[in-house]
Amino acid sequence: MSDITLPLDIKSLEIIKQTIDTKGNIILDVVSKCTETNCHKCGKPATRRDGYSTPIMVEHTKILEKKVYLRIKPVRYKCADCKLSTTEQYTWCDRNAKVTKAMEEYLMRSLINSTVEDVSRKERISYKTIIRILDRQVNKEVDWSQYSDLETIGIDEISDKKGYQDYLAIISAKSRLDELSVIAVLNNRTKANIKSFLESIPKELRKTVKSVCTDMWDGYVYAAIEVFGKQAVVIDRFHVAKQYREPLDKLRISEMKRLKIELSDSEYSKLNNMMWILRKKHECLTEADKKSLELLYKYSPKLKQAHTYALKLTHIFNAHSTRKSAMAQLDRWIVKVEKSGINIFATFIKTLKKYMGQIANYFKARKNSGFVEGLNNKIKVMKRRCYGLGSVQTYFQRLWLDLKGYAAYGL
Repeated sequence: MSDITLPLDIKSLEIIKQTIDTKGNIILDVVSKCTETNCHKCGKPATRRDGYSTPIMVEHTKILEKKVYLRIKPVRYKCADCKLSTTEQYTWCDRNAKVTKAMEEYLMRSLINSTVEDVSRKERISYKTIIRILDRQVNKEVDWSQYSDLETIGIDEISDKKGYQDYLAIISAKSRLDELSVIAVLNNRTKANIKSFLESIPKELRKTVKSVCTDMWDGYVYAAIEVFGKQAVVIDRFHVAKQYREPLDKLRISEMKRLKIELSDSEYSKLNNMMWILRKKHECLTEADKKSLELLYKYSPKLKQAHTYALKLTHIFNAHSTRKSAMAQLDRWIVKVEKSGINIFATFIKTLKKYMGQIANYFKARKNSGFVEGLNNKIKVMKRRCYGLGSVQTYFQRLWLDLKGYAAYGL
């Protein structure tokens, strides 16, 4: 034991004794090299020693997979002005903490993409202790001082409970350097709640926001418009695509049911996997796919026409057009569909007209909510891993830790 030195270089401590207890834990008896502490009342330096407090044991980082404890008798100092005694406070350990700050950081690294229960069992540290450490180490809400720009804000929601109940609003940001951050987890997705948070962003940071990507939920759209203006709000193209592909899917289902009745089994079997074929890009279709599609077009001209219009709309979004040109193309698409007599897109066209400006904003910089959807998948995994989370503050802490923890704690 004579060759053991303190890890992480705690320069303010000196080892005076080293032992191993009956459980195999390493006990390092240490003394502080400091000669003063600040008075708890007046804050002035107190230098006169006034005895010792009860010895304390603080867990430190492991050595050779052995638990390490620092045992120290805190010195008490008497203030020359107040005549009161104050126990020495340490830079390497918080008041009344059971582990050192180095150990706290180690536990936070262990908690990344894991659960409190798992870390508690592996490190043999109580669940409540780890929760207290999490609260000390990770803020429960955004610290704006850590941000220099927001660039692109994403707004979406996730269900807090099964059955799509109790929606939480997740507000994220992607900087100019493509760094993804969660800046808020809100307990509901009302317009007032979203707007209140967006207005709480410091003015200088608000000026750095170029785009706000969202779906078609009115609470998100109008809150963002009122804070950042119409030109900044982008309705995600993938949510738009979902809106016009749904009626196409419904038409496919009804037509396939009809054809199953009208065609022989052998002929109908040639139309297998039509759902995926209709969703594929044309350039991704195999020769077999193309033959199946031609056969479907033959038996269902109505579906052919609807699919053709859907493909044209997809082509508009894939083309690198200007905002003005894209709006003109969308207007022409609406006119052609309405003249065609196909009514399956009627509801979608109303939606397209309502949000035309925000949908067309996509063509300015081709911003989308892809990073938000990726974050939602991470949240779903986190929820399953943790069997649910208790509060929006805990959601924020755990998301921050999963996204920023490696950089924050030196990995």
